Amino acid sequence: MIGGKWTGLDEAIRNAYSLGKDIAEGEVIEKALVKVGQPLRDDIVRTAPRSRIAPHMADTFVVKVSKEERDFGRTIVLVGPKAGRGSVGFVAGFVELGTSKMRAQPFVRPAVDAFKGGFVAALTVELQKQFTRVVRKYVKRASA
Repeated sequence: MIGGKWTGLDEAIRNAYSLGKDIAEGEVIEKALVKVGQPLRDDIVRTAPRSRIAPHMADTFVVKVSKEERDFGRTIVLVGPKAGRGSVGFVAGFVELGTSKMRAQPFVRPAVDAFKGGFVAALTVELQKQFTRVVRKYVKRASA
């Protein structure tokens, strides 16, 4: 068996980086962050206010890796509405924070606050899974 027990997030990230920066970021850290971000996205979608007409702003929420940040050598995963011309997701900020004519209906902040508690533990477990998956893949390739 390839893998191991890690005592915390710092150790998990250090072990992932030992694979090499490109592998660690692309195949371990990014995939782990996307996977851990999915429950947050699901909670936001579940609790978002919905209008009587479709499409709903909540249905535009995604979990994705920031390509702009990747160009600067950082691994950032975004959870939010799809941006773009004509997307109903652009109203999410107005709904969350309110406007001068509409009261705030927070649905993102409560989901983030509830998510924070288990984030580090969930990320550590997911990093370990992704790390083990990648190491197995490269060991299999090397032995072929």
